[in-house]
Amino acid sequence: MADDTQVRVGVQGTFVVAPVGTTAPTDPYSPWGAGWVDLGYVTEDGLTEALNENRQEFKAWGYNSAVRTQVTDRQTTFKVTFMQTNYLTLALYYGVDAADMTSSGTGASQFLAFEEPQSTEPKYYAIGMDVVDDDKPKRIIVARAEVTEKGDLPHKSDTVQNYELTFSSLTAPSGGSAITRQFGLVSLPS
Repeated sequence: MADDTQVRVGVQGTFVVAPVGTTAPTDPYSPWGAGWVDLGYVTEDGLTEALNENRQEFKAWGYNSAVRTQVTDRQTTFKVTFMQTNYLTLALYYGVDAADMTSSGTGASQFLAFEEPQSTEPKYYAIGMDVVDDDKPKRIIVARAEVTEKGDLPHKSDTVQNYELTFSSLTAPSGGSAITRQFGLVSLPS
């Protein structure tokens, strides 16, 4: 049955990160708890989620169509571009641990410094995303993810320095669900 209240738009949202294993909210209405850090403004392009699957087809002798298929690979990615330059967007973009950064000076002479490692080890994070359309929230929680793609960072007078990152979901550390999805104001039929 057609129901226009079920049509959603990604009007606004939030993108948060935390150490792997940080407790996440159990519903899409609760605030993000201790350990989750909001990365700030996201460009007007919002969040792009991609679900890519590869399948193996099994055909019977003498038949053109498959009699069975099997998913052999499934990858979910989340692409987002952050507008704010803060310690976390820098850590994510450059692949540096926040613990390896130093903050010096005060007031107008304050600065953040770090050295890029010669060989970088993968950095894993728990990530959370809220996509909100008025009173209809959608929450996505990824138990373990890593940054797998980075966009160019232009340095020009007519361009904001944005940090375009693509996060790939990985298996959960405990063997549990890699991704949890929560949809506000959606229910099962009675």
